[in-house]
Amino acid sequence: MDSILASRYARALLSIGEEDGKYKEYGEELSRFAEAVEGARPDSSVLESPAIPGEIRAKILEAVLADAGLSVTVGNFVRLLYARGRISILGEAARAYVRLTDEKDGIMRGTVMTPAELSGPDLDALREALRVYLGCSRIELAQAPDPSLIAGIAVKVGDLVLDGSVKAQLTRLASAFAAG
Repeated sequence: MDSILASRYARALLSIGEEDGKYKEYGEELSRFAEAVEGARPDSSVLESPAIPGEIRAKILEAVLADAGLSVTVGNFVRLLYARGRISILGEAARAYVRLTDEKDGIMRGTVMTPAELSGPDLDALREALRVYLGCSRIELAQAPDPSLIAGIAVKVGDLVLDGSVKAQLTRLASAFAAG
């Protein structure tokens, strides 16, 4: 339920950002602020605590917003979440906003798993091959070295998993022997 709400709020902010022509800036601000708030846990739970009077929580929120240097729009977005008792989904809304802007801009994000980190040119070649294969404008890849793979490569982009690792090939071979 929270992810649906977070997506709805993120979509609303994105709509405003598209009208303003500042949707990328809003996304950066929201992500930065959400990371700061999530990094401050459990201190940030004071905004959700019913043990603290509402006026005090509101003043704390205003002080935090003043220090954060957010645009009026993103500040109002955070205030709206707070006013509706949804400040707990701030981080989730920020992540949903990133997904929505990536989708709008034709950007896909994924993870590449190899026994060791790929060099810059190898990573660039893989990124370009995936971009063409998936038909998107840009691919962002995070590297996740996994020595248990022995050799080869595995890539996860969204729901798509391409596993050409030796480990996966050996698993498929063992399954084929067991079945036959």
